[in-house]
Amino acid sequence: MTLSAIRAMQLADSSFPSGVFAFSWGLESALADGQVCKATLPDWIAAELRTRWHRFDRVALAGGHRLTGAALTDWFDTVDTLMPAEGLRRDSVQAGDALFASARALHIDLDPGALAAQSQGTGHFAVAHGVFLRACGLDLANALATSALSMARGAFSAAVRLGVSGAITTQRDLLALAPLIADLATEPEPNALPSGAMPLSDVALMRPRSGRLFIN
Repeated sequence: MTLSAIRAMQLADSSFPSGVFAFSWGLESALADGQVCKATLPDWIAAELRTRWHRFDRVALAGGHRLTGAALTDWFDTVDTLMPAEGLRRDSVQAGDALFASARALHIDLDPGALAAQSQGTGHFAVAHGVFLRACGLDLANALATSALSMARGAFSAAVRLGVSGAITTQRDLLALAPLIADLATEPEPNALPSGAMPLSDVALMRPRSGRLFIN
């Protein structure tokens, strides 16, 4: 087994302090409103992978992995401009800040272009994740697979903490999603831009709710 594969497995673990542990990305509200249940949870996560992750996060991460310096700072700003909703933009920056903090705590040096973006308030998680995974030694293909798996594992982890799914069910459903993750984790064209909106989960993500367990 290669060192990069071992690092990818570690970095895809939902317990890794990437900053997204406190986020459900709308799943908590969707479950409370009856839009998702235990039976349809895998379908929800598959839809999020096909839309939010593949159309937006994948492209944003690839730019973060490929670019350096001022071009990287500009890419963070571009992604900020393309965020579909203010609540999502704010939460993405907050998750990014947590990832920057984890990188500092782990003594992982990130590109100065990323640090400049964070200081300007545009340090979005997906882009920062690409920078972070590159700094950890992952090539782009492994970084994309790690990101997609992290998204799925994080969503299932949120469902477990919300009492909707169990450990065995989660592993079964995650195994069933593995072929989809492999198919989606493809490198975007260098000139591609993040795009697409996910109305159902975006609305659930932004809906205010008292007594919530997650930030969104």
